[in-house]
Parts: sequence; structure tokens; C-alpha cells
Amino acid sequence: MGGHSKGECQQCGSSSVTTERIVEHRCGHVSTATAVEDGPCPKCGQSTRTDTLAAVNTVCRCRDCGRRFEVESEPAGTALERREITFPELPTPTPGGELSWLPDRYLPTSDHGQRLLASVLVVVILLSGVAVAISVSTVLESEQTDAAPIDRTWEEYDTIVIFRNDDIQPWYNPEAMRAVDQVFIEEEVPVTLGIIPMVGGEQPITADETTCSYLRSLETEYPGQFEMALHGYTHEAQTDFYNGSEFGGMPATTQAEWLAAGEELMHDCVDRPSKTFIPPMNTYDESTVDVLAEAEYSVVSGGDWFTSMQYNATPPFEADGIRHVPETQAFENWTAAEDGTDEVPLYDLETLTDSFDRSVETNAVHVQMIHYQYFTSDQRLERLRSLIQHMKATDDVTFMTLEQFDAGLEADEIEETDDGWRVLEPIEATTANRGSVAS
Repeated sequence: MGGHSKGECQQCGSSSVTTERIVEHRCGHVSTATAVEDGPCPKCGQSTRTDTLAAVNTVCRCRDCGRRFEVESEPAGTALERREITFPELPTPTPGGELSWLPDRYLPTSDHGQRLLASVLVVVILLSGVAVAISVSTVLESEQTDAAPIDRTWEEYDTIVIFRNDDIQPWYNPEAMRAVDQVFIEEEVPVTLGIIPMVGGEQPITADETTCSYLRSLETEYPGQFEMALHGYTHEAQTDFYNGSEFGGMPATTQAEWLAAGEELMHDCVDRPSKTFIPPMNTYDESTVDVLAEAEYSVVSGGDWFTSMQYNATPPFEADGIRHVPETQAFENWTAAEDGTDEVPLYDLETLTDSFDRSVETNAVHVQMIHYQYFTSDQRLERLRSLIQHMKATDDVTFMTLEQFDAGLEADEIEETDDGWRVLEPIEATTANRGSVAS
């Protein structure tokens, strides 16, 4: 297959395509520039300052599926065959000054020696050019290998578990954020991250490039495991709607403006923001739903207590063009929090496991809400891990993100049955095939 233009991904057809520079470190390691920008070099462990990197090529990368491909259309053949290598003009191997650029101490005295040395230099430079071409080809061909068809099978489950980690924001308890993410990584459980784009109306998430870079690394290193979802705009209570809401009770035009502004910041921070909306305080109104539908969002995840009062429907359900998938159980016991302190108690493990067990018994989707900033001790992190391990030890349970759940239902690759759920596994493939609707 020949190369493709920058405008469209050859794998998923998405138009959300960007370019990436391929660079070579002085130790010989070839990678994308963004992968080594923070250093050190993964091969030699040395600095990756600009003066240690040499530009090799530029390729395209799809923001939706992650596929890399060449920028320009080229003749058919393997990546190595397609790669055009340009070599510098070399001095002809004849005596009389063509090797004058060499110091005298390295220059052979005989004509035969000079011809031999010039020939050796030609071979060395040719081999160097081929080595670079092979390195670039490896980057591209590895992406083609990753795109191989995936064997998928239908599996049956009693319940589906979705973790929702709210309040990702700039400069706020980054150690706790990474520690919580590490639990999910080690347990191999997916999670939806609720990202606040403009905390308090003053702190855009993009101002903290360290956090944005970290979130992008999660997308790259653990594809399909971390969903990047929009969690309101400023995360402030703007109205008294249901005792506090940022969006509920506000004019539709204002809600649309906040949503668009939040989307723009999300696109500048992460590579693949989803079309899931998590309203602060777990509340939203009909105008919120209309605005979300107009912006092509597919999921809203508020509070179970709220949706039962507002909609009088058993979740998950569809209403006004949006799938409503509220949280089932909070990890934090807000009612037990003391005034004048930032410390929020957590529910004990028995309360959390009992809530999950009820979802298993009733075949309900179990959405477990957490807030990373309160997991500030090993004991609290261990409680999260213990809950996950209890869930994993229960027969016929599967885990996914809010986006994956919605995509599976939309594609008829998740089906509700009389005694649970049928899922076409791996469910991550559904989201990859669907592609992000974000531009």
C-alpha cells in the first residue's frame, strides 16, 4: 500500500491527523520527538537536549486510533523500498586533493592508500543512510503490525463495572493522582478520568503542561485504559439547582459557551478527549442535555440519586439523544466530613463491596466514583486496591470506561440480557473502530 496524504487516516478514515517528527539520538536510538522530549533517552539514559537529536523524517499520526503513516503518496512496496535515501556527494577516489578535508596525519601517502580510504568512506556513509532508513521504517511498520485484525468473542457477565475518577486539575495533588492511576495500571482496570478544564475560572488545565504531558503519556502507553472526559468547566456551583449545580439552571447559551470553551482546552491538553460529560455536583438540566446533544456528546454521567429524582428511570437509559450513565457508589463519605477541614472520610471496605455485590445480584451496571485527591496515604490506596481485587475475584464481571460502554451499546456489541450482559470482547476494539468524534 502506498503512503497517504496528511488529511485522512489510512486505518480508521479519521481526518483528525497531526504530524510527528522522527529523530535520532546520538546513541542511535530512533523515536518520535515527543517521546524523548522530557528525557532521558530510553536506550542510553543520557540527556535528550536538542543538540543531541538529529531530524530523520516527518510522519503523520492519527489522533483517534494512534496509527502512524507516511505523509506523501509513494509507490507500492515495503516501507524500506519506499524510503528514498539521499546521499551527499562524495569525493572521487582519485589522488590529488579530493581527501584534503582529512587532517594530514590521517591521509595515506600512497595513491593506492588514498583510493582505498575514499572507497571505505563511501561504504561507511552508505551503510549509515541505510541504517537510518531501517530505523524509520521500523517505527512505521510497527504501527502496521499493531493494526492486524483482532479476534473477538462474545462473553457473558453478571455486571459491568465502570470506574470514574473525578477532579483531574492543574497542580493539585499530582502525587496522589499518579498513585491512584498506578493502582489501575497494576490491576489492569480501565478508568474514566474527569478533567476540569478551567478550575475556578482562573486556572486552565493547559497552564500545567506537566499534567497535560502526563495525561498524554497515559493515552500513548495504555491505549484504551484511560478515558479523558470533560468534567464541567470551572467546577463551581453557579445555581441552587438540586442544592448546587454548575450547569443546571443556567441559560442554554451560557452552557453552550462553557462547553465549547472546555472542549477547546481539552483538545489542547490531551490527544483524544472523549464525548463523555461529567457534570460537577452530579447535576444537570434539560438544557444541558440539549447542549450536549447539539455538540454530539453521547454520554452524561451525573449522580444516581439525581437521575432517579429528575428522570424517574432505571439507569443506564437514553433520554433526549444522550445516554445517561450515573455513578452508583461514591468512595468518599461526604456526610461524615467535618467542617473546617479538607480531609474527607472514605467509606469502609465492607460498605463499598456490599454496594458492588448488590449490583452483581441485580445485574446492574456499577459505576464507582472516586476523587483521586483524597487518596493521600498508603492505607487509602490499599482500600481502593482491595475493592478492585474483590471485584476481579467475583465471577462474570468485566470492566470498561464510560466511552467503551456507550460505544458497545451503539454498535450492538454490548447487549443486556435477562440475567446480565453479553459483550463482544475485547471491548477496547469497539472504541478504536468507532474513533473519537472529537476534531
